[in-house]
Amino acid sequence: MRPGLDYCEPEPGALLVSVLSRDEELALAVSERLEPEFGPIDLCSFWLSFAHSRYYEAEMGSPLGRYIFFFSEPLPRRLLVEAKLFTDRLETEFARGRGRRVNLDPGYLALDHLILASTKAVPHRPYLGQGVYADLTLVYECGQYIPLRWSYPDYSSDYVRALCGDVRNKILRLRKQGVWR
Repeated sequence: MRPGLDYCEPEPGALLVSVLSRDEELALAVSERLEPEFGPIDLCSFWLSFAHSRYYEAEMGSPLGRYIFFFSEPLPRRLLVEAKLFTDRLETEFARGRGRRVNLDPGYLALDHLILASTKAVPHRPYLGQGVYADLTLVYECGQYIPLRWSYPDYSSDYVRALCGDVRNKILRLRKQGVWR
């Protein structure tokens, strides 16, 4: 460390895990496996239709849907890589035959952005380590989370952005109470 510089950890984020599947009941069963690792689920989206891409259909079938689960325990941002490695192991555990039955994408929501963890390297994703990249998906500007040109359409939806806004408001309340650490 250089003298005089203050190296401090950023504030934790709110952990989220997206569960993509063609089986809604399976997605809910997966959520029960996430809680022992990440703590209680605090907020859950509606079952969201995933019709924005056919990328996963050959492996997982169709029609696909997604739940987004937000967890109540703050996530130190440095632990995003470990969260992705855990969810990748869980995908393998639930796989059958020729491929996955669920696709799990962890991330964190901070006051200023939403970051998803990815194993796909593309120019806008900085490398975090152990084969995991950070995907800047939404940024907070002018009182709302806004998508970027590469943001996934489902995360760009008004519904998901409003959900993120609700979680952001919770973080702000907990900060005031001194319990968001």
